[in-house]
Amino acid sequence: MQTDPDFEFVRRCQTESGAARDDAFRKLFENYQDRVFNLAVRLLGNQADAADVSQEAFITVFKKIHEFRFSSRFYTWLYRVVYNLCMDQRRRAPGGPLPASTNESADSLLARIADPAPTPSEQVSEGESRTRAVENALRRLSEPLRVAIVLRYMEDLQYGEIADVLGCSVGTVKSRLSRAHHFLQDVLKPIADREMG
Repeated sequence: MQTDPDFEFVRRCQTESGAARDDAFRKLFENYQDRVFNLAVRLLGNQADAADVSQEAFITVFKKIHEFRFSSRFYTWLYRVVYNLCMDQRRRAPGGPLPASTNESADSLLARIADPAPTPSEQVSEGESRTRAVENALRRLSEPLRVAIVLRYMEDLQYGEIADVLGCSVGTVKSRLSRAHHFLQDVLKPIADREMG
């Protein structure tokens, strides 16, 4: 897939050796280290585990980059590696903490339910309450629904990219997102109504 902005770096990792390969991989690492860590934190809810998974993900990608066939964008393939490692980590430590959201995600999820227009001072005071409400609602979602929400709204992936990461169909992604939206709407609507009232 030559429209992939990472095409040249991946190609160099696959065809070059020594310093040229290391430089190309370093560029991929620099481009994605924060996104990989943030995704791992959102999926695991724990920065220490996320740091371990992030490191393991880049080691895996370095060792297996020759297997990448450009049938998807590089970051989709990388996210799939991260997702699989996170799920392995969750299986090894069942009952661990569920992912937390960010203020940004709380605001964007509530915006889907209602369109309140609070003043800046109201936004500051309501921010913590809103974030806690969204975090609690996300924790109540089943893991497949929560992961779909994280990939769509926190990582900004398109449906096809989410399907590639999760190894499922686009229809399954749409179904999971729809079910998650309905659940979140039911749980968060009273909060949005209170803010509007």
